[in-house]
Amino acid sequence: MSKISMSQRFAYFCGIDVGKSKHVACLLDAQGQPLIKTLAFTNDAEGLKRLHQRLQEAVDGAPILVGMEATGHYWFALHDQLQRWGYTQQVLNPLQSAQQIKNAIRKHKSDTSDANHIATLVRNGEGKPALIPDDLAMTCRQLTRLWYTLGQQRTRIKLLIHSRLECVWPEFETYMSQPLGATGRALLRAAPTPEDLLTMNHETLAELLRKASHGHFGATEAAAIRTSAQVSIGMRRGLEGMQVGIRTLLDQLDATTLVRKQLEGKITELCERLPGYLLTLPGSNPIRAVSLFGETDPISTFKTPEQLVAFAGLDVTRYQTGQFEASRRHISKRGSPHLRHTLWTMAFVAVRSKGPLQRHYLKRRKRGIHHLSAVTAVSLKLARIAWRICTDQRDYQSKPPSPKTA
Repeated sequence: MSKISMSQRFAYFCGIDVGKSKHVACLLDAQGQPLIKTLAFTNDAEGLKRLHQRLQEAVDGAPILVGMEATGHYWFALHDQLQRWGYTQQVLNPLQSAQQIKNAIRKHKSDTSDANHIATLVRNGEGKPALIPDDLAMTCRQLTRLWYTLGQQRTRIKLLIHSRLECVWPEFETYMSQPLGATGRALLRAAPTPEDLLTMNHETLAELLRKASHGHFGATEAAAIRTSAQVSIGMRRGLEGMQVGIRTLLDQLDATTLVRKQLEGKITELCERLPGYLLTLPGSNPIRAVSLFGETDPISTFKTPEQLVAFAGLDVTRYQTGQFEASRRHISKRGSPHLRHTLWTMAFVAVRSKGPLQRHYLKRRKRGIHHLSAVTAVSLKLARIAWRICTDQRDYQSKPPSPKTA
């Protein structure tokens, strides 16, 4: 059902400006006249019950079309409760209502005006509904976003460890190809500073390296690392703080890695409940397939592949004024960063294997386009492919299936 036909089914329209601890509602009739100009209510059971009662009193039980912005995660509980009460709702992209406020003759920003703008959007049939995942898709979204977040935390922890090593033991990374690999972490736990290492005898150090590296390191490497500690130019102030800091960060790194590994197992199990065609997409694996499903289901929300491209923020911006047109174009990045990251990662993997996407990548590289920009171009193409595969509910084929002959 189209947005216009939906708005024509209702005589009353409620716009809600969503906040963390409180929301603001506005109720309009079919002519745009306010029945409830401003209703502030708290984000709890009592507040939502107050909203429900005021709305029903104002319209005497008639159906109401409710609109709200998809503002962070604050709208989830409100939307679910209104759904349980039987309200028809439209969840709008915040960019749309922000653009309407920007285009207003008298520009002003307040919770009251925002609620009115949202009500006006749904009344005019101009609302562009946001993606509302079902139970399975929401589970996929929550778990994969958490998995990515934990990965970002691991990266930040590693940077913090490196920042301390570069002060107290700058030569350490010269002797370790992977300073925070299993061997490097074991050595730093035992000796986070050069002074700590020099207190260890040669045999103890060699045995520690041998066990941690499964025999790849031994006495020779132990002697080289000891020499680096003896001549290190690292600072000597605050060594106790460095010792505690490095060991604490190593504990946090190990804990985050373990939790992320456990979460990866849960996501892999979850992938078994999803359609198999998701795993046939180029660059897909269980983690990316679950993330893609969580960020795009229901795929019917997107009527065309370009809508999915725009939702991911992969649509190309164009700047032109008068006779001038910018030669370089960039993606808008005005969309879901999670979907954009998933598609970009899939594209990054896909261009390494022979196929249409690799040819698409190489074609742009020959034009002198930077590697990362070429991968972005592939991710845009992959978004269109994903829309087609998910819409048709069929496996991906490098060549489209031939039309059936009579």
